[in-house]
Amino acid sequence: MKLIDDDFAMGIVTSNGERMLAFYSDTLGFTRSGTVSFPGMGTVHKLAHGRCHIKLLVLDKEPPAANPGGGFAAATGFRYCSFQVTQIEELAVQCRAAGCQIIVDPAEIRPGVKAAAVEDPDGNTLEFMQFDV
Repeated sequence: MKLIDDDFAMGIVTSNGERMLAFYSDTLGFTRSGTVSFPGMGTVHKLAHGRCHIKLLVLDKEPPAANPGGGFAAATGFRYCSFQVTQIEELAVQCRAAGCQIIVDPAEIRPGVKAAAVEDPDGNTLEFMQFDV
């Protein structure tokens, strides 16, 4: 595969648009960078944080199936995304204050590396990693 650039965008489909947009923008600090309407399906809200991009597709109608939630091992397929962060303990507190479930409290998993995991408002698992340098 030859990439044009080294950015990566993740798509999340939701019917819980207001809460998901608030979590990713207000809690995690993503900037809202535009919207694209798809009549009859929904609206894509583009979010950016550095070179991380999220395309949040807010559906017009409730889908026939929902994310099973449950963390890393609840189902197969794309189950989590990982972000390298600083101040992991503070981030976990902010996520909890936003009403999100902490799946793994911040802890050192090996010397110099801390990890935590949370579920966003739709039950998608986010892993946070902090590397002490």
